[in-house]
Amino acid sequence: MSVTASGATGLGATGSSATGACVPGSSATGACVTGPSATGPDGPGPNPAEPVHADLLERLQRVDLPTLGHLLEEGFVGSAIRRLGQPRRMAGTAATLALDAPDATAVNRALVALRPGEVLVVDMGGDHTHAPIGAVTAAAARARGAAGIVVDGVVTDVDALTDPRSGMPVHARGTSCLTTKRLDGRGGRRQVPVDIGGVRIAPGDIVLGDANGVIALPPTSLAAVVHEAELADAAEPDLIRRIRAGEDLRTLLHLG
Repeated sequence: MSVTASGATGLGATGSSATGACVPGSSATGACVTGPSATGPDGPGPNPAEPVHADLLERLQRVDLPTLGHLLEEGFVGSAIRRLGQPRRMAGTAATLALDAPDATAVNRALVALRPGEVLVVDMGGDHTHAPIGAVTAAAARARGAAGIVVDGVVTDVDALTDPRSGMPVHARGTSCLTTKRLDGRGGRRQVPVDIGGVRIAPGDIVLGDANGVIALPPTSLAAVVHEAELADAAEPDLIRRIRAGEDLRTLLHLG
């Protein structure tokens, strides 16, 4: 950051009537990605993971996210949504899901529709008690090549979410043992604009996350500032060195 500028899854476990997870022994999930069609009632939706933004995403992977906070004012997801999964950077394009019910089947359908490089963004519609993501669903998202998951709600199996073998970057409000259930799949709408932590996220928006929080904006908004952010990050180590060396802060910090 430069100081110079501003199973709960619903995937389905055999014998787990509350969930639907096809993975034996995974009673907390309900995730079964081998079931319903990937299209769902609203069709497959657009393909936001097209490589047109590959260069921009690669550059943003190297930018310190708080540096973007010096340059932008919009797109910063509320601080209640924090990283609970693997401790690594998340960067990808949004594949959205609006859940109108605690419907694990709808989550499964969104999972099988994921494309490599996408971030599954789940709007729970104010439900902060049912966890739609857990060990099996995170593993399924990873198998689909997803870049991460963001839930405006809670998740479960938090230890598994950090597992280097099957976990992935997951950002959410907290954890719960109460999970989504295997319903009829009609409780979710894919590839629609969603509200996550006070930020409106559309399919194809770029979603970034690290230990500091989550940012989601259209690619054009981030492309407009990425070069300035790169320059600020490049200058920061020398600035910190000079501060530590005892140089006069009045000559180093912006004082108006």
